[in-house]
Amino acid sequence: MSALVKSASADISVPAIVLFRNLPSAVGLLVFALARGLPLSVAQWRLHAVRSALGVSGMALSFYAIGQLPLATATTLEYTAPLFIMVALFVFGGRRVSIAEVIIMVTGFAGVLLLLRPTLQADQSLPFLAGLATGATAAGAYRMVWRLGRAGEPGWRIVLFYSVVAVVLALLALPLAPASNYSVKSVWTLIGIGIVGLCAQLSMTHAFRIGSTTLLATLQYTTVIFSACLGLFFWGDRPTLAGSLGLALILLSGVFAVRDLNRVQAG
Repeated sequence: MSALVKSASADISVPAIVLFRNLPSAVGLLVFALARGLPLSVAQWRLHAVRSALGVSGMALSFYAIGQLPLATATTLEYTAPLFIMVALFVFGGRRVSIAEVIIMVTGFAGVLLLLRPTLQADQSLPFLAGLATGATAAGAYRMVWRLGRAGEPGWRIVLFYSVVAVVLALLALPLAPASNYSVKSVWTLIGIGIVGLCAQLSMTHAFRIGSTTLLATLQYTTVIFSACLGLFFWGDRPTLAGSLGLALILLSGVFAVRDLNRVQAG
């Protein structure tokens, strides 16, 4: 999906991509719910609202970063989410920091600094910050999905509520965005984003509701590998030595952060 977003971003504005990304989810899941007589009312509307606000903000920032940065870089920054969760637990949760956890956080954010250097040289500091903010908003959104699952909310309703909010906000933002250049290629790309995004979001939401969070979060980091391959093949993205080291440090620290967070949660 990220590769399709990068392809579309040359001609299509971010709000338009967000709209097409979420429109199939909103319409498809609404038809699904009505056809089966499933209840649309939500008891946990505050959690849904926070999850949707964080998710839409993160998606817009992510799409902007993907359009401006090498694909692997933008993807990796999104997966700093476990590091932000860990920092939030220490700052706001009053937890004591172990030596291992300090090493994890220092390693992860050292990777961020190494990754920052080539983006500054390419005058891409704003997209870089947007990508980093994606990690922070994703951390909050994942937490809200987890809480909604614990409250008994089904995966389809979590995705439906979020998708409807995303469509409404994207429509409101469209008049403020630069004009998009719709062509046959860009329209098909947008349709692909919507279909692939719906399948991915349903799969991810269902998996995180019932599966091992540690295993799933670790497997998500393979996205960076796929992104690096796609970026090299389609856009000729060749990371510098410092950039490659930064990617590796963020990946390693992210995996260990996920495992540590789930160990704490299980305890």
